[in-house]
Order: sequence, then structure tokens, then C-alpha cells
Amino acid sequence: MNKKTTSSEDQLPSQYDLSTIRVAPRIDKAGSPTNVRDEGKAPMGEVRVKVKLTNAGDEVLVRRGLLTADKIRSYESEALVDTGAVRSVLPMHVVQLLGLPIVGKARATYANDAKEDVDVSEVVGINLLGRRTTEEMLVLGSEVLIGQTVLESLDLHVDCMNQRVTGNPAHPDQPIIKIKMIFDARELSRLTVH
Repeated sequence: MNKKTTSSEDQLPSQYDLSTIRVAPRIDKAGSPTNVRDEGKAPMGEVRVKVKLTNAGDEVLVRRGLLTADKIRSYESEALVDTGAVRSVLPMHVVQLLGLPIVGKARATYANDAKEDVDVSEVVGINLLGRRTTEEMLVLGSEVLIGQTVLESLDLHVDCMNQRVTGNPAHPDQPIIKIKMIFDARELSRLTVH
């Protein structure tokens, strides 16, 4: 599916309109912008990535044989990658398109320290760069935003200078998640296979 435009009535009402936050070009001593690409289109450091989002509940129904795969609701768009955001964000029109129930509320703190209670969606399948994870997402704003938890779980690196997201060069073929476990000597000997 393609990204669709919506009216303001379809979006979650919020006293903070995040769609109006823009990066102004920095001007050097000669009066030239220093953080704008040569084409003059996107501010340097703004990273976008193509993402496919799916209703994870639909995927469960397909695995159980209760729904056919062609009925899985999905949405594809360019998403803003924000390493300053812990959680990922969906606008209300995408939540509605995917048929996601609201499962709770979470307190969001914005860059200006303002706080707001926002809705949390049911689990979403997130596919980007051939890697997949699932996560509940915050519902607000006007565009899809990918935060730190998705980047970490997919083992992705953000290259702001080249405006791209890449797999971790240490293991580019698949995400590797580090898990640290502490055992005492008795537990370790019990777990050892002889």
C-alpha cells in the first residue's frame, strides 16, 4: 500500500504538533548554509528509511490458519529515523489503516521537556532492510518514526553523514542480540552437557 494523505480529523489530537518541527540551515561566515545537502532538499543528518508495517495480530491469525495471507493489513512508507526517540511512533491514520486496537497509554516526554499521555497501539510487525521485529508503538504525530528500540532489536546503525541506515558491519547478514547471563559455578556445572 502506498502512503495516503489524511485530513486533520483522522489524526490523534495533540497540543504539540510535531510535524512543525524543522531543522533550520546553519549559516557559515560567508552566508552559505552548512547543514543542507547540495541539492538543497533535506537537512544534513535527517535519515529516512523505507519500512513495511503489518498488523501482527493478522499474522498470528494466518499462522493459526484462521486468515489467509492476502488479508494481512500492511502499510509501506518512508519513516523518519530518530535516535533521540526511545519508542517508535505511528500516526493515527496508519493505526486505523492497519486496524490496530489501542492497548494502553504511555507518558511521552518531548525534546522541550513537555509531557503528554499518548495512546499505545497493539503490536506492529516492522520490516526494514530485510530485518523484522515487533513492537507496540506510540500513537501521535503525522508520520512514522523509528526509535531506538527498533534500531537496537534489528541491530542497525544510523549513518547521519550519508543519511542512511545500515546493518551492523560486525554481522551484516542478520541481527545479533547480546544477552548477558551470570551463572555461579554450581549452575554452570549443572548446565554443562556431558
